[in-house]
Amino acid sequence: MKNTFNSKDFIGKIKKKHPADQASAIENLSKDHQFSFLKNHVNKLQPDFIAYLRDNNRDEILSFIPKSKLINFIKTLDVDDAVEILADFERKDLISILSKLGSDQRNIIQDSLSYPEESAGRIMNSEFLSVSMDLNVGELIDYLRKPRAGPKDFYNVFICDDNDIPIGYIPSGRILRSKSQKKLSDIYINDIHKISSNSSFDDISFIFRKYGLVSTPVVDEKDKIIGIITVDDVVEIAHEEDSDDIQKLGGLFVNDFYKGAFSSAKTRFIWLGLNLITAILSSLVIDIYAIQLQQMIAIAVLMPIVASMGGNAGTQAMTIYVRAIATKDLVGSRYINLIVKEFLIGSINGFFLSIIMGLIAYFWFDNLMLAFAVGVSILINLGFACLFGIIIPITMNKLKIDPALASGIILTTFTDVFGFLSFLSIATYIINF
Repeated sequence: MKNTFNSKDFIGKIKKKHPADQASAIENLSKDHQFSFLKNHVNKLQPDFIAYLRDNNRDEILSFIPKSKLINFIKTLDVDDAVEILADFERKDLISILSKLGSDQRNIIQDSLSYPEESAGRIMNSEFLSVSMDLNVGELIDYLRKPRAGPKDFYNVFICDDNDIPIGYIPSGRILRSKSQKKLSDIYINDIHKISSNSSFDDISFIFRKYGLVSTPVVDEKDKIIGIITVDDVVEIAHEEDSDDIQKLGGLFVNDFYKGAFSSAKTRFIWLGLNLITAILSSLVIDIYAIQLQQMIAIAVLMPIVASMGGNAGTQAMTIYVRAIATKDLVGSRYINLIVKEFLIGSINGFFLSIIMGLIAYFWFDNLMLAFAVGVSILINLGFACLFGIIIPITMNKLKIDPALASGIILTTFTDVFGFLSFLSIATYIINF
């Protein structure tokens, strides 16, 4: 059946929807329909829908929009959204687009782009409200009523000294509930948590989560306020970071949900290739004991169980500590205590599981010594799997290697090789006893 696309019906369905829903609807179209619709009907969409496009396919979709329309859309965006979009453009295209923007917007965007990627300076909003504490509430409200006096929407008004250094803030609700004659110096909160313009995304998320912030100032090297970060920016950061960690734990360098089969296969091939090498290493260990395996087929049957149990136990520990590193929960922790704790957890679970598996193996193969071998192997493997489940991500982090990406394959190699080696060594000893 021919796949038809009716632009008029599509416009009718999404015209009154939120820009985020419009972006999702566009992303779910085929490439041909995206190109056709955006080339001829993009003016039917709300301009800021481009801010809600996913990073993985934003560049391609934006390339379908006529350049003059795209520039007009960018002019309507908040500065932080415009910076996020323009950061991915080639230098030539970036210069061309910036030349078409107003001088104020262009200067702010250029300043933001001068900061490192994934830093506070890149995502901060340069539109904020900062006033002196010498004002009273009535004077502040009068100022806010003036045209172009700060952003349209805000959570907090920041109090700064004569050097533009933030010393406190006033929530908007507190301003509305206070009498006009009330001095700002009497109602402001001085417990302020400033963020350096070079702070990383991890640091930003940690500060917002720890102190329950709604918005906070970004300061330069002289401690002067140059922008703010709001909670909606942090929610987006946290979502992207969590998605990134999940993908890396699964061996994905990028999210290929919207990519074609060939492109997706290419991005996954690298990780699968590394896993092939580790699988060969495990097979070499098995090959050493080929004669013993021929003598007792039961060993070959039970062998994957030992390796699998170790792999699962190690993955549990690794997942917890990769996440703890990302959320900075390990800051100030005593690593030795945590390492001992994980070894005990693995050993305790290993003890009870070794008894269960030992009994199963005994009734399965009617061989007491083989049951003992598989039980001891599970006990040893689970203890050391949990041990390395914490040591590997901590070590990777200390070496400045992303633990979410590097830990999985190292742990898999260890649990497979160590599981096979321990079980086959014990079983061989029993056979030759």
